[in-house]
Amino acid sequence: MIENPANFHQLDGRLRLRGVLTFQTALHVGAGKATDEATDLPVLRDAQGHPFLPGASIKGVLRSTLESLVRSASEKSTGFWACDPLVDKPNKLAAGLELACGVHEPGKRSGVDIRQHCTLCQIFGSRVLASHVRVSDALIRDRDQRPPIELRDGVAIDRDRRVVYGGQKYDFEVVAPGTQFNLEVFVENPQPWMMGLLTIGFDQIADGFTTLGGFSSRGLGRATLEWTDVLEFSAAQLLAGNDPESLKDKKLETRQKEWRAALAAKVPGKRS
Repeated sequence: MIENPANFHQLDGRLRLRGVLTFQTALHVGAGKATDEATDLPVLRDAQGHPFLPGASIKGVLRSTLESLVRSASEKSTGFWACDPLVDKPNKLAAGLELACGVHEPGKRSGVDIRQHCTLCQIFGSRVLASHVRVSDALIRDRDQRPPIELRDGVAIDRDRRVVYGGQKYDFEVVAPGTQFNLEVFVENPQPWMMGLLTIGFDQIADGFTTLGGFSSRGLGRATLEWTDVLEFSAAQLLAGNDPESLKDKKLETRQKEWRAALAAKVPGKRS
């Protein structure tokens, strides 16, 4: 557990991770209701008309994945636990859900002790605590070519009769399989166990257990991830004008093992 999760007043270190997301199946990140008659469900595009993945979407998927993993081994007395960030009403506590970090129970003092934040809120932030992790929008790598957009058909199904419901047909856009996006992640004052948890989260995406975008139950959003550049900064390096340490290949693998070991030491009831 971080002794003081709100330690942003002092820079101890920074990490910048750069990688490439390669989609094995099509991707759909919806832009909301269509503004014209070209398609019913368009994909999100930037100002140049290229599809992109919002950093907030990637971070949200990563957080929800890790929340489910941490809850499986959650033990609040040890400091390794996950609240439910959507639970803000005390009457839901009866259902066994932990009150969202930064929300007060009736009769409790109004002040919030940020040191009591759950494991995930210490990393990704809460209503009263900033996040240690920042994910940039993932832009498409090949910006010189025509955007790889495909149009697919969909129908509304009557679940009881197992036929098309009322003839309701629609179409939606997808980014073609094989498309690559640049991923960039920044971590402020990272702790080894924190990086271990993030590493596992990104592994879940790379291994296909976690998907990105919509229509995932139809097989969309499956991606692989390859880290191309990991830089580690310290305050001393920055002040002295020295280059940051680059973690690649074997060096990165060694550091990732250290991060995973630090995380394993925090998990309650771990086996020796």
